[in-house]
Amino acid sequence: TEKSNSVMKSEFSINQSMEARLERFSRQGRPLHKDQKRFLTIAAVTGIFCAIWFLIGKHTLHFTPESWDTYPDRLAFLMQVMVFVTLPLLMGITSIAFQRLDPRNVIGQKLRTDTPADINKRFLANTIEQTLLFFFVHSAIVFYSPADEAISTILLASLFIVGRFIFWIGYHKDKFTRALGFGITFYPIVGAYMWVMIRIIFDYHIPL
Repeated sequence: TEKSNSVMKSEFSINQSMEARLERFSRQGRPLHKDQKRFLTIAAVTGIFCAIWFLIGKHTLHFTPESWDTYPDRLAFLMQVMVFVTLPLLMGITSIAFQRLDPRNVIGQKLRTDTPADINKRFLANTIEQTLLFFFVHSAIVFYSPADEAISTILLASLFIVGRFIFWIGYHKDKFTRALGFGITFYPIVGAYMWVMIRIIFDYHIPL
């Protein structure tokens, strides 16, 4: 009958749904792929490297700006730091400008896909994004930080520069080196944003 057919169809659809869920659960229970394990290892190594770099710098380097009384003084300090932070951008732009002279890298006015110039263009786009994030979050950090914590911005800027160059090399070599460089620049930025958000929302100052 039509009623029994509809019941059978509904049972069949339920069974299919259950099978799909079981398959999904079984996939979730599968061991991590080799590349996934390597990326997780790289993430852990990146975090440890950044922490060691920062802590060693804090305990060995001592710097206090001469002028820190007003926010313009602090922004002037940040602008000096940004001159060095933007060096990867300058070098990336210069590299692409020279590579455009090579006809193997261009088709008309566009860059050929997956050529060194195209890879540098992708590196440049990501670097612009992260440089903006660095500037905005450190504009807030220097606003809230006392003068004796200005060294933290310098240390994080040095990490940023090192990470960008590792990321650049990795873009031309392999994805794991690229992931390492990306993490060295991005993870400290995320940490800095968390620091600023805690300072703004809870009015609590975590010493840097």
